[in-house]
Parts: sequence; C-alpha cells; structure tokens
Amino acid sequence: MERVSYLAILLTCFCLGIHGQVSSPYYLYDKKRIQLDDRSFKRYLIPQLKTMTKEFYYILKKLHPIHESNIQLYFQVTNIERKFKVFNKECTGLTDECILQLKTLYNETRVLDKMILSPLHKQLSLSQDLSPSELEAFINLIGALEKISNYNYRLMHALEEYILTINTTFFLFFDGKSSIQPLIHEILLSTELMMTQLLKGKMKEDFHAIWIHFFKEIDQKLIYERDKVYLLKRLEELNLSWNTFHMKMTKGNYNLPKNITSHIKTMHNRWNSCLKIVLR
Repeated sequence: MERVSYLAILLTCFCLGIHGQVSSPYYLYDKKRIQLDDRSFKRYLIPQLKTMTKEFYYILKKLHPIHESNIQLYFQVTNIERKFKVFNKECTGLTDECILQLKTLYNETRVLDKMILSPLHKQLSLSQDLSPSELEAFINLIGALEKISNYNYRLMHALEEYILTINTTFFLFFDGKSSIQPLIHEILLSTELMMTQLLKGKMKEDFHAIWIHFFKEIDQKLIYERDKVYLLKRLEELNLSWNTFHMKMTKGNYNLPKNITSHIKTMHNRWNSCLKIVLR
C-alpha cells in the first residue's frame, strides 16, 4: 500500500477538526510500513518537539502571568517523580548510592515546599478588581496550593522516616516505598490541573486537552524516555489532537492576540515538519 501524501493527511485532519469528535478511528497511513531511523528521531524530531513544548509553556505564561509559577511547580514535581522512579527501580537494597538518592529526593521536596507559595508571593493579590469567575479561579488556585502543600508535608515526613529507620531494627518492618509513591502521584495530578488553572471556560478545556493528550505525552514518552516505538504507534492520535487544537485556536472564536496565534502557527509548522520526516 502506498503511503498517503502529506497533503492528504493535512486535509483529513482539517475535516476532523471541523467536525469535532469522531465516532470511529481513522487510519491515515499504513502503520506497519512506517520506519524512522534513530538518527532522524534523535537529531531532528526530539529538538523540534522540545521547542514545541517550550512554545506551549510560553503561550500559557502569556495568557496569564501566574501560570509561570504553576509551570515551575510542575517541573519540580516531575523532577521528584522521575528521581523516585529511578530509586524505586534501582534500589531493591540500600547501598550508599541508594541512600544518597533518597536524601537527594528529600532535598527536592524541601525545594518544592519553598516554591509552593511562589504564585501567591509574586503576583496573587485578591485586592484587585476581579470578576466573579476570576475570583473563583484564584480561590481554586489557593485551594490547589494548600492541597499540594499538605501532600508534600506528608511526603517529606515519609522520606524523613525512611532515612531515619535505615540503620535501625525498625527498617525490616518499614515499607517506605509504598507510602511515598501515592503521595507523589497526588501532588503530580494537582500540579497538572494547575497548568491551565487561570484560563477561562472552553479555552481552559481546550488547553487542558492538548496538554494531557499531546504535550504531556511528548514530554514523558519522547523527550524524556526517547521512546521511538511509542511515537510510531501513537502518531495518528497525536496528530489528531494537535490539529484539533490548532484549528480551534486559529480558526475558532477565541480572538487570541496576534503574537499568540503566530506562535501556534509556528508550532504547527514544526509538527508538520516532524510528520514529513516520519512519513517520507
């Protein structure tokens, strides 16, 4: 089967974007015949996807300045989660190196503790003239920060207990890993929801959707894990998610500032250039 042309892909995605939700899968190409060499993946696709992700964060910051602090919180929590995954995988016993990893993880939670109030200290002022929806968004943000703070306090305590019991007889009865992982998971979920916290209505839904179905996947599976197989298997879903978002932002009724739509169009060109490499 001959691969579909690049133009056909764009036209199909254009139609899908107009008609909204699709009721059945669309196979735009023969997945079995796609081949992507490691050199192209690492030296071209990964840098392009990194830049797209940075541009997405830039847009969020431009749409509301407090998102900058929210994004930094997410980066820190992601850093903690990834360090714990490494520790959980590599440290079945507690060598000196594993103890060092555990202490480093604890220090990262202390950094997070100091960062949590940053959105409030830097820019949040409820004395401003706010609309009811804006006030509600700020109150929800404060609630989310308090939730993260509580979970992080419990996480710090669990890590302290883990470290303190290492060289005692109590360690044989202490299952530290099982208490730490759920806390990190809850903190990560909360910070992800904060990524688009201060956007309004349908725009908030659309930005959250592209975060969950596109940029989060790209960041974890492609940029961090370098999973080329994942890209080839999920290319159709990623393509549909991006094209739907692009159409809504550039052809919808949001009336975004020109510099924002210009960035989104640049990101669209980057994604299309990635498709060209994969489907050539």
